[in-house]
Amino acid sequence: MRKLLNNPWIVAALALAAAAFVGQSLWPRRIVAGLAVVPAAASAAETPPADQPAAGGVAVLSAEELLALTGPATRRDPFAPGAKSVAALAAIEKARPDLLDTVHLTAVWSQDGAIYAVINGSIVQPGDAIGRLKLESATTDGVWLVHWKGRDHLELGGDFTLHTPAASPAALASSL
Repeated sequence: MRKLLNNPWIVAALALAAAAFVGQSLWPRRIVAGLAVVPAAASAAETPPADQPAAGGVAVLSAEELLALTGPATRRDPFAPGAKSVAALAAIEKARPDLLDTVHLTAVWSQDGAIYAVINGSIVQPGDAIGRLKLESATTDGVWLVHWKGRDHLELGGDFTLHTPAASPAALASSL
């Protein structure tokens, strides 16, 4: 390959081919979607009637007819956020379940001055996070859990469930 690229004739041929491809991509197209385009300077005598196909079986259209075939003049920005209706947000609401965090306190003990607890089968210390809950402190009676609603005391052997409802459509619409 290096030997070919050192040959000036091959490099010149590659450069001409690249220039031809770029020129072809920039040159105005004369055929759009299989329909022949008639230049504006063509006379009416040269244009066959619209009901008869031109030679080769391709219908010849005027520039106005081709412009009528194109889509709307306004273009939609693909990066703009779409407007969502309240009905669409309600459908999202039904699909999104409420969030539940359930914890079960099995044991609490003190070892070498540190307090440990077994919650959901895992050993945790005050300050550790369990899902969306945080263990604030622990005593021999139970533990204090902190969450977005406030704080709750969980007794030894007890269960606690934090229920977070899914966002309402009005809240979703205001966040958009």
